[in-house]
Amino acid sequence: MSPTRQLRALLRLRWQMMRSRRTQAVLLLAPVLVALLLAAAIASPGRIDPDALTAALSAAAPSYLGFGLLAIIAPLTAGGGSEVMPASQLVAYPVRPATQFLGSLVLAPLNLVWVLQLVVLTAETTYLTLGDGSPARGAATTAAYVAACTAGGQALAWFVVGLRQSKRGRLLVRCTVAVAALGAITAFRFEQGQRILDLSPAPMVVRAVGSSSPSDAAWWQVTAALCAVALASLVLGRHACDWALRRPLDATPIGEDRAVRRRDPASSPLRALVAMDRASVWRAAPLRRGALVLAILPGIAAAGAAVPWKSLAALPGLVAAGAGLLFGINAFCLDGSGAVWLASLPHPPRLLARAKVIVLAETITGAVLLAAIAGAVRAPAPPTAAELTAVVVSAVTCTAVVIALCLRLSVHHPHRADLRAPRDAVTPPGALVAASVRLAGATALIGMTLGASTSAGDWTVPLVLGLPICGLSALSIRKSLKAYDEPHTRARIVHVVAAG
Repeated sequence: MSPTRQLRALLRLRWQMMRSRRTQAVLLLAPVLVALLLAAAIASPGRIDPDALTAALSAAAPSYLGFGLLAIIAPLTAGGGSEVMPASQLVAYPVRPATQFLGSLVLAPLNLVWVLQLVVLTAETTYLTLGDGSPARGAATTAAYVAACTAGGQALAWFVVGLRQSKRGRLLVRCTVAVAALGAITAFRFEQGQRILDLSPAPMVVRAVGSSSPSDAAWWQVTAALCAVALASLVLGRHACDWALRRPLDATPIGEDRAVRRRDPASSPLRALVAMDRASVWRAAPLRRGALVLAILPGIAAAGAAVPWKSLAALPGLVAAGAGLLFGINAFCLDGSGAVWLASLPHPPRLLARAKVIVLAETITGAVLLAAIAGAVRAPAPPTAAELTAVVVSAVTCTAVVIALCLRLSVHHPHRADLRAPRDAVTPPGALVAASVRLAGATALIGMTLGASTSAGDWTVPLVLGLPICGLSALSIRKSLKAYDEPHTRARIVHVVAAG
């Protein structure tokens, strides 16, 4: 059976395994929603004023570069990309490595940030081809750029997965990441971002997209080069995936070959459960990697972009949504097969859920604070009282909303997730997309509303807008905790996360 036929069979199996009709409906409606967003982006030049158009054109090169960086970082963070089916469930089946690579490539667009970046590139293509430019040629160049970045990022991610199978490879990867992070910090510190942008391929792609002549050699060269990179990435990615999956791991699982000092007993059952959940997050390779990226990347991006205080109010919502997707949308999966043992302990049942809420709140708050502080340091001007209040209220409100939504999803829609392999996810791809839409939509709306409220110049306006949302979030959290107290609900969660 060819890799494409194997992939179709796996996708069909994954679709049949979806228990939620709502998730299936979201996946069916997602292409329609994306098409509407792309159509709106194409029609936007007729509704944009000249000053905004000039600002959008000046942001074209950073937008293309941002998409390229996202296409590389996202699969690296996921350890090779998303899986159609967990590898542990395919051991008895002759699934080819090429099928796994194609699966990760097909699931790459199931990322809300990827889709939003695609909408931005579509709008930029429309703006760049106004006047003498050709929309068809510009769209072809942008499509080739998207394909090259996506396929190249997946191929690079699988190559890194293969490197990490050996001790020397892991050392090389860590040194490379440290050098890249240090270089990014240094560039932002000495304001070399524009120089880095000029040296990147983004300006060349932007010029090709806006080319006015069909005989322009630059357009042909850039578009042909991007198509060649995309095809080469497909070929090299399949070989890299095959090489990575065949390499044996030369390291034993953490914790099996070292002495562990006995810890002092916790002063209360709640603190013991919180400590256990913190350790569960840090022990899981995908969660540990995601937490590190979430703690570092948004802060660097906010500092490098020098976001003004009015726009900074939207940043906490985006970071909080990402932190919730880390494990909060299926928080009880941290217990795994130990959920049965935890449910038998003589503590009040609600303590287990409260511990999950505390750990989730710590994770979201830490990520939001780091990103907000980094953005505030590089803000171009001091804030007004209204802007500072809007950012603080946005951080508190978005954190409360994400906790409420995540706890509701964890109680009413649990999933089994072992979180042992580097590519394990807390939920299946479809449920992850549905959850990301809910979290990102709610937090983006709150951030934009609070950011717009600063125009009134009164610091009490963001406060008045945020208090009711926090109150509703607290009521939702209380309702979810009350639902967890029900024995049949708790038994269903334990059964699902422990046995599937």
